[in-house]
Amino acid sequence: MKNKFRNSESTIKAGDIILTEQPFVYVLSSKEKGIRCDNCLERGKVLKCSGCQFVHYCGRSCQKDAWVDHKWECANLKKVAPKVIPDAARMLAKIINKLCRGDGYSYRAFYSATSFRMWKDLMSHYPDLKADAKRMEHFTSLYEVLFEFLKDLSLPNNVELMGLYGRMIINSFTLLDNDMNSIGTAIYLASSIVDHSCNPNAVATFDGKTINIRAITDMPYLDWNQIRISYIDLMKTPYERQTELLENYYFLCQCDRCMDETQLKMVHGAKCLNSECNNSVTIPWKADCSLVRRPEERFENGHEFNARCNIVDALPRDDSIRCGECGTKFTDKHIEIFVKTMEFTELHLQNMKDVDVCKYCLERQEGVLHPLNVMHAQTLDHAFDALIMVQLWEKACEYAERLIPCFRFYYGERHPLLGLLYLKYGKILLYKRNLQKALLQLKCAEKIIKITHGDKHPLYREYLLPLLGQAMIESS
Repeated sequence: MKNKFRNSESTIKAGDIILTEQPFVYVLSSKEKGIRCDNCLERGKVLKCSGCQFVHYCGRSCQKDAWVDHKWECANLKKVAPKVIPDAARMLAKIINKLCRGDGYSYRAFYSATSFRMWKDLMSHYPDLKADAKRMEHFTSLYEVLFEFLKDLSLPNNVELMGLYGRMIINSFTLLDNDMNSIGTAIYLASSIVDHSCNPNAVATFDGKTINIRAITDMPYLDWNQIRISYIDLMKTPYERQTELLENYYFLCQCDRCMDETQLKMVHGAKCLNSECNNSVTIPWKADCSLVRRPEERFENGHEFNARCNIVDALPRDDSIRCGECGTKFTDKHIEIFVKTMEFTELHLQNMKDVDVCKYCLERQEGVLHPLNVMHAQTLDHAFDALIMVQLWEKACEYAERLIPCFRFYYGERHPLLGLLYLKYGKILLYKRNLQKALLQLKCAEKIIKITHGDKHPLYREYLLPLLGQAMIESS
């Protein structure tokens, strides 16, 4: 399908699609094996490939469509069976095959009528990889798997292979389904031109394995140097976001949100003891540099964390801690309760799937953590999903109401996850016959998803619109 590119001088409106692309290579996650088609990625009834007995297809059409890329892999998968090849090894093997046997080195992925990117344009971060013990261990394990898996193909030398590995891990996109769950990994050459920001002006969504990048803000014209998407989950502290970016992509973000003092104040904030005051109060509770330093001050020598930063020493825990808005003092007892609540929540966030654990954490947080405290928001998110799983609709509605402001604060007003939250909440309300409120939530979902996904996307057309239509008819 020939891509239609936007005129770089034309005005960009929120919801406009600025790039659509098919993957250079992709792999369906092994956890989706036997659940989704390896070609179209649709969930449903699938049948095993008769050759390798490993990949699955929803029908002959998809099997035929995939055969050119699957043919070489089919024989190799059959030879190593019953061993299961790790997803990363399969991905790297597909890259090697495409470069050595296909048109990989000459393939051009256009992002405008005249501009394109090729495999060689991707950054490998070779020096950073060499200094990264964890990544080097991963690379070594993949090399051993590839040596056995690709016996019909000569492996590149160690330096070249590490360059391929670096380009793969740095430039991979996580394939997401309609519920924003990870279902695989892909590399898109043209889309790799888009840089990261924690305050993005565009969003990447997926229709099967097709990536669509859409603007979420109005822009006077299309300038690829200014287009930003988020590489990571944004419902984290600036310190955590910087850490993740540095560890996975070897750079630090300097966007407005990372510099915003309001973010630094809210993320680990305590609720003011004055019931009339909604202010967030900063109380030291652990060595988290994000609370006392601006992002650019939290690193030494470019990439090294300042391990000496200790919040407890930096901000003494005594009754000098007051609300900056109303002046209410926090006693040692109040500070101790806050610290223990934060520590308890942090511990249980590691594995928070049980409804009772979620509810207990939220009960401890009540009146202690600020409503926009990131740990409170993450607990609400886990609790909402857990309640849906056990069909406790009344409580799920209560948590959805409290979660919406958190999503708006951390993700912004036009994010797919906020749209999905409104959609899920609206569906529950529709089921409970709270029709007017359901209609309101579904309209909020429609406004966001039309921008982030477009009105042709299955999420919008096949899932949201029928619910919205039902709510409109039944509430009239």
